[in-house]
Amino acid sequence: MTGNGIVHELGAVTLDVNGLESEAAFWSEMLGEQPGPVRSGGGWVTVGTLSGGTFLVLQKVPEPRVVKNRAHMCFQVTNVDEAISRIVELGGSQISEPRAGGGVTMADPEGNEFCIGAFSTTKEGVRTPL
Repeated sequence: MTGNGIVHELGAVTLDVNGLESEAAFWSEMLGEQPGPVRSGGGWVTVGTLSGGTFLVLQKVPEPRVVKNRAHMCFQVTNVDEAISRIVELGGSQISEPRAGGGVTMADPEGNEFCIGAFSTTKEGVRTPL
């Protein structure tokens, strides 16, 4: 832990989804990890770990997503074009064309948005190619 913040570390990122099993299959392929068991009466599943040991958790909800996400995840990929092709093959979609610097907004099969790019970014916003 650095600084004197209130939280120690990010434990999980949780996405609200309607189709728990289909979303778990999509994110399992994205992260290259098998999902854990469905728990809490069929309402939750942990798919895998993100950077630093943070978990991606899916929570089943009854309402569909109807507006743009207020928050989203950003992933580093080795090759943006290959990643776009694979994500679309898995049932995701491409939301934006590549922006200056190479970032692309994508969505999972239910429309939850995330970005991909072949770079790392510093706290100051400086991008370094992978």
